[in-house]
Formats: sequence, C-alpha cells, structure tokens
Amino acid sequence: MKAAAFKSWILCFAVIPALLLVMYGIEQFGNIVRLRASGKPSEIGCVDRAGGSKGAETVSTAGILYIWGWAADTAKGAPVDRVMVNVDGISAGPAMLGTPRRDVEKYYSRSDYSNSGWSFQMSASKLSPGKHTVTVTASGPSGTAQLAPDKTITITADTDGARR
Repeated sequence: MKAAAFKSWILCFAVIPALLLVMYGIEQFGNIVRLRASGKPSEIGCVDRAGGSKGAETVSTAGILYIWGWAADTAKGAPVDRVMVNVDGISAGPAMLGTPRRDVEKYYSRSDYSNSGWSFQMSASKLSPGKHTVTVTASGPSGTAQLAPDKTITITADTDGARR
C-alpha cells in the first residue's frame, strides 16, 4: 500500500470515526460533571435545567422559576451538605436536597449517589424582566465546587395580570 493511500485509509477509518465518537460523548455527557484532575475527593454534579416547570428557559414574572440537577461528594456520596443557587451572582437561596437520581447512581455505579438530586424554586416576580444567569455551587466535606453548566433564563413581564 502506498504511503498516501495508507494515510487516507487511516484518516477515513480511524481518525474521523474517533473524532465523531468523542464529539458524541461530549454532546451526551459533557455537561455532567467537572472532575478535578488531581483525583482528590471533590463535589461533582450538574445543573440539569432552569426555567419553567417543563424546562422552558423563559418564565413570566407571574410564574415560578424552577432549577434542578444533582450533586455528590466523591468521598461521602449524596446528598451533599448544601447546594446554593445564585442568580446574577446574588444568592437566591439553598436548594432542597435528597431527590432520587437512579440515572446518576447507575452512571457512576455508586449506590451512595442514589439521592443526589436537588431542586430549587422561587417566584419569578423577584427578578426583573430580561436575561439572567443562574449559577449553582455544591458544598460538602471535600470542599465547594461550582456545578456546570451555568444556565441563562429569560424573565418576561406579565402582560395578562396573572390571570390563568
């Protein structure tokens, strides 16, 4: 086989499929966790959604803002000690901890992650109309970590006088 043909073969049958596989993995699992490269115990988790009750990123000022995800401590398991929600860098309050998350338990093969889910809700009337950034931190015995990804939500003015 000539060198040029061999290089083309490698490119078509090895490099490109490998890149596609990596891209698929990042798309499917890229938001799941930020692990520290040191391998030391840490807080891990994800902000799954922020917005309306069905996950829409736009919420009326007459509505409720829902934020949920999961967090675990790699040494202790779940739930973590505390999950704090911030909107535009200002504390909105602590999340409720201990929601069952069998998907996380299964993905990590750790039964102590089974109650790693958390949720938070607040009245959207506390926020001005426009775009807002939601950030979340998890704290536990191994420290505090910001959960990925940050979420952008849009609050719209209530135009129907809260009639439903």
